[in-house]
Amino acid sequence: MTDPQHPSLIEGFLDFLQRSPTPFHATANAVAALQQRGFQLLRESDSWQLEQGGRYIVTRNDSALLAFTLPAGTEGAVTSGFHLAGAHTDSPCLKVKPSPELPRFGCFQLGVEVYGGVLLNPWFDRDLSLAGRVTYVDGSGQLGSTLLDFARPVAVIPSLAIHLDRGVNENRSINAQLHLPPVLSVSGEEAQLSFRDILLAELKRAQPDSPAAEILDYEMALYDAQPPARTGLAGELISSARLDNLLSCYVGLQALLQADGSRAAMIVLTDHE
Repeated sequence: MTDPQHPSLIEGFLDFLQRSPTPFHATANAVAALQQRGFQLLRESDSWQLEQGGRYIVTRNDSALLAFTLPAGTEGAVTSGFHLAGAHTDSPCLKVKPSPELPRFGCFQLGVEVYGGVLLNPWFDRDLSLAGRVTYVDGSGQLGSTLLDFARPVAVIPSLAIHLDRGVNENRSINAQLHLPPVLSVSGEEAQLSFRDILLAELKRAQPDSPAAEILDYEMALYDAQPPARTGLAGELISSARLDNLLSCYVGLQALLQADGSRAAMIVLTDHE
């Protein structure tokens, strides 16, 4: 349920959900929000010089983060105590396999693997998009990586018409390998493309200034392109994917941003449960 007394918090959460289709995006959005409030990004390989009243962030794999504040007074966390909240940036989804191309049945499909405790039935007949992280090499041979979000429906996992599957409403058994590969296009030139070619073309479209010349690898996942929404007659409910566990991530993030600095506070957002 939502709180009518805090519409800005609710709308901010819906925006965070929309812009965070993967753990990489959720972490990047959290880091951006923290840096806007004066948090300093630390590297694990550096020697840290922490100060009283300091605000700091540490990330790992661009998909998990630890952020904390230190007390502004002379008393440390040992004597004044500290606040700690934990959550995870990942959600159940369908991840694209390393060699996913499946040109078959007159369609171009992608092989996917189930990640987490997924309810499989809701993935059928949805407008699906793709998002994640890609690693590339540029024209001079330098490696780089960037986040990518198609941000529009590009795939669907269709159900059979009921007259071809009469028992679907009584006992539907889903084979993840046979039934879940999404359809990206019908036969044609697209069916001969590699998935890496598709990613490179989308990267050039979304980021025209990208130096990428070839996609070397990727960590991409499918997600429901339907945006989060307030539902219910009074808008008192939230309907969205990835509520587990981006809700906890967002609440923890807001609590840290609003901490008064009287004692140490920390959030730990892992990329797995």
